[in-house]
Amino acid sequence: MIDLSEAQIAAAKDNDLEAVTAVVKATDERVQQLSWRYATGSGRTDQDLAEDLAQTGRIAVWEALARFKGKTVAEFFTFIDRTLKGVMSDTRKEETRQGVSRAVAADFERALSMAGGDPYEAEHLATTKEAMGARRMSEEMAYAARLSYQGIKYLDAPVKHAGAHSDVYDEEITLMNLVEETGVPADLLEPSDFERARRKQTTEKVHDTLNEMGDQQRTVLMALTGIEPVGYYGTEHDDELAADFEMPRYRIPVIRNKGKARFAELWTTSAW
Repeated sequence: MIDLSEAQIAAAKDNDLEAVTAVVKATDERVQQLSWRYATGSGRTDQDLAEDLAQTGRIAVWEALARFKGKTVAEFFTFIDRTLKGVMSDTRKEETRQGVSRAVAADFERALSMAGGDPYEAEHLATTKEAMGARRMSEEMAYAARLSYQGIKYLDAPVKHAGAHSDVYDEEITLMNLVEETGVPADLLEPSDFERARRKQTTEKVHDTLNEMGDQQRTVLMALTGIEPVGYYGTEHDDELAADFEMPRYRIPVIRNKGKARFAELWTTSAW
């Protein structure tokens, strides 16, 4: 974006053609960035969608002028940025959520927020009363919603900030934000960067969930899949596991089954 003056913004609000042109020109770089970002997912960019989003964004800038109530240039660009994200998100949903209604798409994205951006976990959560209440979906509908979602990567679902172990979502932190924290410019980010950020979120959630469990259940579950520092034992080496961690051998299958149930309960109800 290039600089604008407060006087130009005020004049644009009064429909001064020269000022409106200046505003459109000043915001066009951000329009292009966001259109590309919202049209990119699953390793590719839908160029036709990007062009549609850019056009939608330019119209949204012009229409938003009358709604701007602030005065400063900084307030204006914050307002425009928020406006563009909302308009492009809605437009993308209309274009990409084929096969499910807008209500179902919105419910799935609510589950996606709770799942930390993991669409497969979101599919599970969408079917649970604990997560969705009266809005829970059938397994078939949740599956359809996931397939619809995966047509384009949704980067703006609010997720818990890595390392911030509270029970409250910070709606300003998204998967895109987490990736950008790596220091890589947004326009140079690749699909692998987003996937790395998603894995980091999932790994932290796994460890946080395990840390809420009792010592024996945590140890047996970590041994089941090889999570350090316990290491891999699977289900074939219960004798060694019992000896190494001083647990009764006959109790390990019971601990494992109860641990799985407890882990599923904590995972589903976690605020991530």
